[in-house]
Amino acid sequence: MYAPLTARIATALTSAVSALAACSGTLSHLGRLEFTVGQASYSDIETEVPAVFAKYGYAIYANVTNGPNLYIETGWQERAPFDDEAAEGIIYARTRFIARARGSGVHSYTLRIRAENEVQPGDNPTAKVTVREAMPWGTMQPTDDYASYARQITSEIEMRVAAGVRTIRIH
Repeated sequence: MYAPLTARIATALTSAVSALAACSGTLSHLGRLEFTVGQASYSDIETEVPAVFAKYGYAIYANVTNGPNLYIETGWQERAPFDDEAAEGIIYARTRFIARARGSGVHSYTLRIRAENEVQPGDNPTAKVTVREAMPWGTMQPTDDYASYARQITSEIEMRVAAGVRTIRIH
């Protein structure tokens, strides 16, 4: 008598957990853009990635090498909202970048960059923002202007590591 009930409860719990996992996977990507930059050398990643981030005003928060993996994270950089963000009721915005590279050969790494965006809405009740409880910052779907900004930075990194920009000393 209890076995069918237990089976139904287990099925219901499995369904609920699956639905919750699907929702959390979608929400966790809100405000993020992922870019695959391509192949780069260790020295180009360590030199060019921080240089481009610094050019755009980002300070390096973490720079870690762990075996075949490289990780570079900027601090959050507050900025004025882009026009399309402001049109959605956003009054403050901030962005950070995370570069991850994984060894894919003897001297080659596959470089990926994630741009993360957080926003604060004003008093506009129609703002399309998901604000996390007990936190002052929220996320929203990346706007076209934000995506263009992030792509500009990652494209410059891509160009610099692909070209192998180096300083050559002539003796």
